[in-house]
Amino acid sequence: MAITRRQIVTGVSVVYLSALTALAAYALHSAHVYSLPIADIIAGLCVALPPLAGIALEAVIAFNEGLAAKGHLQTSRVVQITIVAFLIFETVLATLAGTHISPPGSLDCALREQWQSLFRARDAETIQKIQDAFQCCGLNSPKDMAYPFPGNGHNADACMVRYERTTACIEPWRDEERKVAIMLLIVPLAVFVWKIAILLSPSSSSAWLPSAIRLPNEQGSVDGGPKRQAIQYRDVEDAEEGSVRAEVDRLNHDSTLASTIEGSRSRSNGPWREHDRWRESGEEAD
Repeated sequence: MAITRRQIVTGVSVVYLSALTALAAYALHSAHVYSLPIADIIAGLCVALPPLAGIALEAVIAFNEGLAAKGHLQTSRVVQITIVAFLIFETVLATLAGTHISPPGSLDCALREQWQSLFRARDAETIQKIQDAFQCCGLNSPKDMAYPFPGNGHNADACMVRYERTTACIEPWRDEERKVAIMLLIVPLAVFVWKIAILLSPSSSSAWLPSAIRLPNEQGSVDGGPKRQAIQYRDVEDAEEGSVRAEVDRLNHDSTLASTIEGSRSRSNGPWREHDRWRESGEEAD
């Protein structure tokens, strides 16, 4: 059995959306491992977006094509509503992810609050995990809220002395937040591009378009309606030639009419002119 174009598009879409799901899942994992100040709901929705978009779009297009094949009009509303809903969903996710890619200075506040909450809770495991991952100590400096915590025989520089590190964690931690946010931003943007490609591909029905802007199909009908008749028109050159001929005929008619009127005037004025000549001759004789 020959593979159809629709099957190829479906297979490529599954691979593409699976890759985006894996990317979002990796971003979610990184956000948890490094305790980044990125809301879990943002990463979770990014993980769910690709499969939801694939299933929903495939379902509504198949449903719409089935209704269109039965001759139902205005069958594109379901697809249009679904597209708009996912567009809003993708825009919200992209905007929320983009807030974590803004200039580095604006991210420091959230990172500091996150580190302070860990420090107050004495969450040694999480802080040590961050310090070991980026080979650093403390937040803004190697002595700033670093692990081992001050007290119980440890000074503020205990991390520097034990692990021989002189780098603060704020910069690499901030870079990791931006990297995860970029991955989360890519997911809704890539889903949007895929959706547009699917809807505009030759294998996709154009029935999802509004009927006002939809082109007729090969049989010249739209949504199973009657075949549209071709627009009749006349050749431009023939129209121009006919208009020129009509103008010439009109001018000839006007010229003939003017000549007739002028001739009538000449004939009517002839006897009066002859009488004037006789009168002038009589006056000269006297």
